[in-house]
Amino acid sequence: MILNLEEVFPISSGCSNIGFFFGAGTSVEAGYPLMVDLTKRVISQLSSDERANIESILNKEKISHSLDNGIPDIEILSDIIYKYNQNGGSPVNELEKSIRGKIIEELTSAENIDLRYHIKFLEAMKKLHSNKNECIWIFTTNYDMLFERAAMNAKIPIYNGFEGILNRYFDIDRLDLKYGRINNKNIFEDYKEPYIRLIKLHGSISWYKDGEDLIETNESLSGEETRSMILPRMEKVFDAFEHPYDKLFRYSSQIIGNQCKYILCCGSSLRDRHINDQLIIPKLREGKLRFTGLFKSEPENIGQFNTFPSFNYLTEDNIYIKGTRIDEKTDAWKFSAFVNLLCDRVGLECL
Repeated sequence: MILNLEEVFPISSGCSNIGFFFGAGTSVEAGYPLMVDLTKRVISQLSSDERANIESILNKEKISHSLDNGIPDIEILSDIIYKYNQNGGSPVNELEKSIRGKIIEELTSAENIDLRYHIKFLEAMKKLHSNKNECIWIFTTNYDMLFERAAMNAKIPIYNGFEGILNRYFDIDRLDLKYGRINNKNIFEDYKEPYIRLIKLHGSISWYKDGEDLIETNESLSGEETRSMILPRMEKVFDAFEHPYDKLFRYSSQIIGNQCKYILCCGSSLRDRHINDQLIIPKLREGKLRFTGLFKSEPENIGQFNTFPSFNYLTEDNIYIKGTRIDEKTDAWKFSAFVNLLCDRVGLECL
């Protein structure tokens, strides 16, 4: 059985109420590391004293580990360090700061980035929305600039809540602006083209805090600015209460299940509890959202979701659609394979 995209979302009736949730797995084929590889790279760059400190914390907490093999991964490890500090352990602020700095270095130094599948995805969506003023909703936890760069190549407008030219300022209300022109009858009309609203729930490598302000720039800043990113921790819920993430989550909660009634999830293992609890599960419970996940293997917390009739998913070994499990191998969990399915559906050449 080949995944039928019409069972996932109603392509034939238009795409204005369809959204996508993309995690790190959609960036790996472009050249970015997955969590385990990121962990190994970060650990390899720590000093011997920093590594010994981590080993000491893990031993005191009686947690089995193999740092050279990325176990536990950087999200779990950061949580352990944070909780150890909060529970009265030795202050490890400098260690946490060092780990976060190494993560940023890895993300900003990636080379030979492959944009082909991201560009092809946007070209396929552009064709689906051909000559229509419809929004392509993209929600992501990724920090990279793949969709921003791909949108330039695909020649499709993209809006993310920032306004400006070189150094852009953040204003969540900018996401709701209408773009168009005054016609010869002095009446406003929307541009007859699709556009992207990109919601980066955990920030971006291009976002910086400058005092109370939030700016976006591609320049390398060296003043008092610090990058605005919710860096890997399993318990990110408290970080999501801070500016600008509080506004991004409130905005997303208003959109998902209302304007955006169908979501396809790719490259995520649904590990982020704050996203599940605030954005996904309430909408599934209310019957406002049809959610389809593309996973390599079943997430550990799949039981939270598969009791909802509007939650469907596939893995490399089976397909679970409309309450029926079908044992069948598929590679559609890969972003590249999904993009090729989409291209085939709209009549574009596959990669």
